[in-house]
Amino acid sequence: MPEWMMNVTSSEVDPTVTTLGLRLVLAWLCGMVVAWIARSRRPAGEPDTLSLTLILMSILIAMATQIIGDNIARAFSLVGALSIVRFRTAVPATRDVAFVLAAVVAGMAVGAGQYWVVGLGLSVVAVATFLNSSKPPSGKTESNKGEKKAKAWRLTLQVGLSATEGWESELSRFAESYELLSAETTRRGAAMEMLYRVTPSADSNAVEMIAALNSVPNVESVTAKVT
Repeated sequence: MPEWMMNVTSSEVDPTVTTLGLRLVLAWLCGMVVAWIARSRRPAGEPDTLSLTLILMSILIAMATQIIGDNIARAFSLVGALSIVRFRTAVPATRDVAFVLAAVVAGMAVGAGQYWVVGLGLSVVAVATFLNSSKPPSGKTESNKGEKKAKAWRLTLQVGLSATEGWESELSRFAESYELLSAETTRRGAAMEMLYRVTPSADSNAVEMIAALNSVPNVESVTAKVT
């Protein structure tokens, strides 16, 4: 077995820079395999937002494992750092979760004094992001700049906990499409707050939509923001 392969497969806590780089590249390749498997089972026409996330997560977990090594204190520190990262609103894309994790892992590497880990790790993350970013469909190119693209709205609804329906019919009336991003209880479980991504129809008016939603029984408040 070649010496470089023996170094990669060894379990030493403080590897050389070359071994560290090889491990990160190997994690990248493993992430690409997982992304390929996931992409092969994806329904046709559905946007590919997960592949890059899977690749980056493989690299970042390899970085985190190298940072922790056999240090139990660092393992608990990483758990504590990740517990700080809580999204009060839904993350627009899965890849954003990977970039947040990248910032956490990079900060931990710097704090632990492992500068080679953060340097090589972020370099591999940057190259992987550049090479594995999804390309727009062939029918949608720069030549379509003249077409007006509808801006999406982030709609926050607060409803009574017993409410289960009524507002979606109003959403269908004002929107071409809508997607539920998150749902959580508020006011100590007395109400529920839901976040939607709404693509409004051409003649929709935010004021009219908010007024219509407010008239639905059990809807307590409505907030709409353009993304």
